[in-house]
Amino acid sequence: MKWATNPYLILFLIAVSLGFPFCKSTDSITNSTKEKNVSPSAIETKQNIPLTKELRLTYHAVWVAKENFELTQSTSLFGTGNQYKIQLPEGQPFLWLRLSSTDRENQSQFRYFFKDETQNPDVSYFVWGQKKCSVQVYRMDSGEFYLRWEGIHNGFLLVFESSTKNSDPPKELAKSFHALILGSLETY
Repeated sequence: MKWATNPYLILFLIAVSLGFPFCKSTDSITNSTKEKNVSPSAIETKQNIPLTKELRLTYHAVWVAKENFELTQSTSLFGTGNQYKIQLPEGQPFLWLRLSSTDRENQSQFRYFFKDETQNPDVSYFVWGQKKCSVQVYRMDSGEFYLRWEGIHNGFLLVFESSTKNSDPPKELAKSFHALILGSLETY
């Protein structure tokens, strides 16, 4: 109880408690913060910052886009893979792209964007480094073509999906889709 009998401590506590009622905020400080306007040029410069151009699919695979895109969805697949949906710029044959990866244990459970078991897709095989990959082309009920690129890298299934209204033959669509994927997919 030494602290209770210390006269200096008691005087300090009394001075502090008496001093608080005399402290008050000034209205000029609160008004100046309320009246502070953000200039439109500051907002515009934030909007001109380039969007993210890299999406990590696995430790050894990264999507490095050559053009800006808008990331519309990002989820984790089975705790070991990733899935992204991106919007590509107007004027391209493929306006959206879904990028996915999953490990070997979960490949049988993978949920594709479009699945039609009654239709035989047009399948094209391409050389991808020292491996092979496939591009499947399905005709959807809406008249569009659905494309699915699949390849395995370091034990991970990589899947890229999109659709197009382009009326080229399926083999040509598969070639252009494969070129789009290889143009932005980097593996280590």
